Amino acid sequence: MIKKETWWLICIAAISAAYLYIFEFDRTDQPESIPLFFQPFKTDEIISIKIIYNQTNTVKVARTSERWMLEAPIRYPAIAEGPNALLQQLSELKPMSYHKLAKPSSRFGFDPMRVRIYLEKNNGKIELQLGDFTPLEDKIYARVPEKPGVFTISRQFLNVLPYTANHWRDRKLFHLEKNRLDVDLISIRSGPRQMLLQKNTNSLWQITQPKPTKRANQTRIKQTLVKLWNWTATAFESDDIKVDLQRYGLHSPEAELILGQGTNRLAVIQFGNSPTNQPGHVYARRLNHTNIVVIPNPWLKDLRARVWEYCDHRLVDLFDPSPDSLWRIEVGSIEPFILEQTTNGVWNITQPSPLPADNELVFNLLDKLISLEAIAPEREVVGDYSTYGLDQPSGQYTLRERGGTNAIISRISFGSPTGENGNQTFIKRHDEGTVYIISQADRRNLPVYSYQLRSRKYWDFSEKEVVKIIINQGEEIVEITRNTNGTWSYTDSPISAEKREDISTALNALGRLQVATWTARGADKLATYDILKRKKSITLEIKREGKTFVRKVQFGKQTQSLNFYAYATDPLEQEPVVFEFPLNTYNACEIILFPLLKREKSNE
Repeated sequence: MIKKETWWLICIAAISAAYLYIFEFDRTDQPESIPLFFQPFKTDEIISIKIIYNQTNTVKVARTSERWMLEAPIRYPAIAEGPNALLQQLSELKPMSYHKLAKPSSRFGFDPMRVRIYLEKNNGKIELQLGDFTPLEDKIYARVPEKPGVFTISRQFLNVLPYTANHWRDRKLFHLEKNRLDVDLISIRSGPRQMLLQKNTNSLWQITQPKPTKRANQTRIKQTLVKLWNWTATAFESDDIKVDLQRYGLHSPEAELILGQGTNRLAVIQFGNSPTNQPGHVYARRLNHTNIVVIPNPWLKDLRARVWEYCDHRLVDLFDPSPDSLWRIEVGSIEPFILEQTTNGVWNITQPSPLPADNELVFNLLDKLISLEAIAPEREVVGDYSTYGLDQPSGQYTLRERGGTNAIISRISFGSPTGENGNQTFIKRHDEGTVYIISQADRRNLPVYSYQLRSRKYWDFSEKEVVKIIINQGEEIVEITRNTNGTWSYTDSPISAEKREDISTALNALGRLQVATWTARGADKLATYDILKRKKSITLEIKREGKTFVRKVQFGKQTQSLNFYAYATDPLEQEPVVFEFPLNTYNACEIILFPLLKREKSNE
């Protein structure tokens, strides 16, 4: 027996089936298969798309050689993603069902027409008409004029339609496309300040206004251009060419940006007030399209930066350090000296005394020169350089090129100290009249004596060439010698085999002595670094090719970098120079050689 609840369920199911039969399914004869929707096409064949909503509102885009352009309701650059997505959907669109009718009934929503889509090709047009939703609102009725029937398609297709022109508008502030590469002029006006950036004949940016012409920071300008290309509008405010500019602060714009090529203006943007409820944004007017948009203003603040922030702060331009280009470095300082590079790329100190230079230290000097940056300009037009101590510079560094007239690549001259406690100094380039300010710390970072650049390879001998070692620490002193059999011993007792092997290790390290850092020159500097006070030294007697010579190293206090100050016999016979003795070699001496002073205890 069927229960009462079961009868209710049966009635509900019957009513649902009747509803679908009456309102959803067409009762005419259905074909065995769905006919072709419209002729297949390739997306790149379409040259324009026109969409009409409710017989009145129209959105139209056309393909140009560079991009899609809105043509209705306004002419404006369009984003490519919108039209391309629509074309892709249409090229893949498959109807879900088909109702064969001689004439579409008004119940499908084609009278009046809801949406018409026209695709224009060079050889014809494709038209698609959209009507109402199906009763379950998961599909849309659609038809093609030349087909005698009604299709249904997924309602998801509506997601790619632009219901206003703003959906497909390109929100970028600049629409230069390929013309970006042609920009060689940037004019920035902010209040009374006018700055003009222009490319010179070498395609390098210069600041030509305000006068005098200044070197521009190429990286900063490239970064600024990248920001400009990515600057987007958050809202489109007005397209009316007769709009009241006063309310937007655009009647007398607070700032203006012009991008040009020569005398041709490629883009002009004027900047006005901030919207009342958007303090982080400003109104901007694109004169190319006469429309007003709302944009975020952080990058506008960047454009309003001081002229100095757009200048190149470097005092030495980038140059080619190869031997084919760079020949000579002239240093005028406490001790004037000259370095020259051979055609093989080897640097030598030629004045005041011929010495081998350390290539790594020379390139460090060149890196420091390239890295020098001014803190600020002091004066751009100077009548009397003596005011800044630059009539007779306190220091000068000159780079000359090889060949011809040995022209100056770069020259910087240091003047008198300035700033609080003299922590800054004046400086100028040879090719500019501007006087700049630089940190004294940066100046002190440059070498002022020739010895600071001499080769750090101090001496070179093998441990087998050493025949005698004298070790001294305080009042203790010991002498060990190598006999004819090559065995090390004290003058009056032998040395164990293990210690003899260790001595060879220490001598190998000493024989390849490489200075860590040059510190100071002059015999009077030995006391400053406790070299005389410590009385700690190693003296080596060396025989080579029948000649005997002595090498002695004296140790001082430890440095901040954990090396040890030292003075050693100079094979180049120069004035005494204090240097930092490398810690690893010092440890070899400390662990192996100096314990030999305790021979009495070790023999017991």
